[in-house]
Amino acid sequence: MNPRLPSPFRRALLALGAAVLAGCRTPPPPEKPVTPEQARYLESRQRMLDRFGRAGFELVVDAMREQEFLGVEFFPENARYEFYASSRQTLRNQTKMILSQPVPERVRIIWRDSSKFVPDGRAVYAGNIIGDETIEVGPRVPQALIDDLERDPRGNLRLKFRMSDQGTLFGWDIQRRPGYDPRERDRNGRPLHVRPVHSFAGGDFREAEIFNGKVVRKGWYIDRRTGQRIETDY
Repeated sequence: MNPRLPSPFRRALLALGAAVLAGCRTPPPPEKPVTPEQARYLESRQRMLDRFGRAGFELVVDAMREQEFLGVEFFPENARYEFYASSRQTLRNQTKMILSQPVPERVRIIWRDSSKFVPDGRAVYAGNIIGDETIEVGPRVPQALIDDLERDPRGNLRLKFRMSDQGTLFGWDIQRRPGYDPRERDRNGRPLHVRPVHSFAGGDFREAEIFNGKVVRKGWYIDRRTGQRIETDY
């Protein structure tokens, strides 16, 4: 701007420029109000981040032998979206996956009378809900396990769910592979396999350890009706 212009003209030009710039800016979209349900979910999520110190865990899901569950979905309590879904859950189609989200404080588990989707092609189950339960998860994991993972982060926190007609069983442990080195290879150039070792196992059940098709350590679960610990070979 020419400094020799009279000050009233300079002030007018500055005001005009500011108005033009203001008109070019896109106003920010209004923030969507948080519903009470969303607020409860966010508070729960933060509590679990504070407790575990990090996000992420390995999810393991299966079912009791000879039992089947259709149109299955797992939700963090009060969340809109599921973190696990299966059209058909049995023992044989056990699922294992690494998730980067925080440990859920409580998990809502639902299943249906059908694995069919709605007719319009969306991946939304159409069956009637015949099972709906919410179980405590994050607070049940022992502090000693959390402290051990903080001491040695080279391990996966595993959250394990075994669906049952008595109600879904929940268990936990740490999985590590002592001595595993991704740089070491076998004669075919593949990484050397190191069997996993599990520690701090606890909860409502523990799966059997099977090696080369043989049970080397039996599993167990707590019967909900009797409170007895029952051994299994799976």
